[in-house]
Amino acid sequence: MRYSERLVPGPGFHLISVLCGGAAALVFSLWGPLAATMAGVATVAAFSLLGIITAPQVRVIDGGDCADGGTADEARLRAGGATIPLSALGEIERLDEAGLKEWMGTRADARAHTCHRAWVRTGVRIAVADARDATPYWLVCTRRPEELEAVLSEARRQAAHSEQTS
Repeated sequence: MRYSERLVPGPGFHLISVLCGGAAALVFSLWGPLAATMAGVATVAAFSLLGIITAPQVRVIDGGDCADGGTADEARLRAGGATIPLSALGEIERLDEAGLKEWMGTRADARAHTCHRAWVRTGVRIAVADARDATPYWLVCTRRPEELEAVLSEARRQAAHSEQTS
């Protein structure tokens, strides 16, 4: 694995979990302090755990299933539940907060693949160069766009170099 990031919620999400836990404790206070405490703690734990467990992963991996159009040993980008071989990718554009808002809003294409979480404010837009794929680009949120771009670029350079030498 060349790159891995889980888009877990930030502290604001867990603060909301605490507020929901307080509301649950208030509701269950009718049955006594023990019930209120148990309900509050369970609600905070459940909300926070749910946010962490359902957070998508962004990975650049070596190898995978040939059904996606790549070779068995070719590097792939996996964002959320979707995977694409790096040979099918084109130009990479880093997006700051304003750029991400623009590509999620006014410049959005309904055919694009997006891996987005509201608490991640930067990302990359990667054009799809494979003519067989109707997806125009992938929009992937990441807290480390420079690193993801560098890993993708390096993996593509290595693949191109190995094709030339073989």
